[in-house]
Formats: sequence, C-alpha cells, structure tokens
Amino acid sequence: MKRMWIGIFLLLIIGATGIVMLFFSAYFYRHFSETLTDAKTFALAENWEDASQKAQEADALWQRYRRFLSASTDHEPVEEIELLLSRLRLYEKQRMTVDFADICQSLCHLCEAIDESHNLKWWSIL
Repeated sequence: MKRMWIGIFLLLIIGATGIVMLFFSAYFYRHFSETLTDAKTFALAENWEDASQKAQEADALWQRYRRFLSASTDHEPVEEIELLLSRLRLYEKQRMTVDFADICQSLCHLCEAIDESHNLKWWSIL
C-alpha cells in the first residue's frame, strides 16, 4: 500500500512538472516573439538603435533559456532558431532592413509553431 501512494505521488509530481513546463514554454515563446516583433517594427522604421537593442534582448533571452528549451523541445526547431538568430545578427550589423525584418518574422512564425505544438491538450499530458 505504501508503494502505491509513493507511485501516485511521483506520478503527480511528474504530471505537474510537465504542465508547468508547458506554461513556461508558452510564456517564453510569446515574450520572445513580441520582442522580435518590436525589433522588426523598429528596423522597418529605420530606427536601428532600438531595433538592435530589441534584437540583442531577444538573443539574450534565448541564450538564457536555451538549455532548458533544448531539453523540452524537439532539437530541429531549436537548431533552426539558432541559425536564424545568427543571420539576424549578421543583418543587424549590415543594417539590411528587409532581410532583418524577414528573419524577425520567420522567428515569430517558428515560435508560434512551437508554441502551438506545445499547447496543453489532453494528449500532451500523456
């Protein structure tokens, strides 16, 4: 009987941890996407100082949580985000407005797709 309660307790902890990870992931990708949208808006307005600041903020945010997100997300989207962020840095240095905005938009779409794949659904709890 004691083992059953320990098993139930462990199952509840694992389930709660999974749900917390889903909510954190959703929050992170929305915040990351909003920052990139701001960077795109500033770049299209030729305000490179603010665009660079927002791009660096998004990059710092990604670098801070990259290991956690790599552990909880499929590796292909994580590698794609890494690639797009390196291109974003390049376009930022060269001040290529259209390409910079395009990469920001691509990152936003990728974040939206990852967030959608992690949405809390009954089968994601299993």
